[in-house]
Amino acid sequence: MLTGSTNFSVTGLYVNSNHVLVFDDRAVAKAYASVFQQVWNQDVKAAKFAKSNLANNPAAFGNRSVPKTEITFSPHDEATATSILTGLTDRVAKERRISGRLGSVLFAVMELDGGEKNPVYAALRALHRQQPVFSYGISDATDGIALYPVGKANGVLVTGKPSNTQLPPPFSQVPSVGSGHQVHHKFVVCGFNGPDPVVYCGSSNLALKGEQVNGDNLLAIHDEEVATAFAIEALALVDHFNFLDGVAKGPKAKGSKKVSAIKEQAAASAGWFLSTNDKWVAKYFDPSDLHSRDRELFAG
Repeated sequence: MLTGSTNFSVTGLYVNSNHVLVFDDRAVAKAYASVFQQVWNQDVKAAKFAKSNLANNPAAFGNRSVPKTEITFSPHDEATATSILTGLTDRVAKERRISGRLGSVLFAVMELDGGEKNPVYAALRALHRQQPVFSYGISDATDGIALYPVGKANGVLVTGKPSNTQLPPPFSQVPSVGSGHQVHHKFVVCGFNGPDPVVYCGSSNLALKGEQVNGDNLLAIHDEEVATAFAIEALALVDHFNFLDGVAKGPKAKGSKKVSAIKEQAAASAGWFLSTNDKWVAKYFDPSDLHSRDRELFAG
């Protein structure tokens, strides 16, 4: 049984950043088959499905082949949708109340629009401004960019829609997605290296309206290895797009600057070279700097 954020299309598989989960388990396959059959029998009527047991009772699994997992199938009524998303935001908030270690929330979510009407979007948009937790996230729809400001312990939120970038070869060969989505993921990882790691993922847009009108699935997987795999994906995406965001030159930029044929000179001109002293170390031991929190989280 295959699920996840991926649209089974050329764009979904070869352009968008997505995830696919493959379950080789009879019970999981049976649950999804039941959803399909009920939707088919009810002639794809959202209101009927929202009243069903499948919509109101999470499917729970946990055995040697499947880690502890809960799966909810939408559409739901408003109360059920609110309860599900509030459960996710409560888990995010739990990472801020940890004593003895640094909590963490890492995410890649296609969009973070919707304001306070979407509790998950509101929580993730605000997360990078809160210092008691290490936050690292990316979305295709955000203007908030804050990566490792020296002397600041705030988290990271970058956009997956950099524009007018001026890149030297070979990076200048990277094609632009255009009006579509580069980041099509919808996942949130909480406490990947703690005692209760969990990743929320699947096809759900993590939006209150979407949970009421779309036929989606949202998984909560409580497993260290799975959570770590998603955490690595979040780190890679944030670092990649922060690099692209950092060379965005604004709406009037056209084309790429000419780069010296001599690689060493090109690097020197761009400022892309290693430091010649140890001053770069200081920020990794400044408690008020995110670099120090990075060291604590990943070296611990």
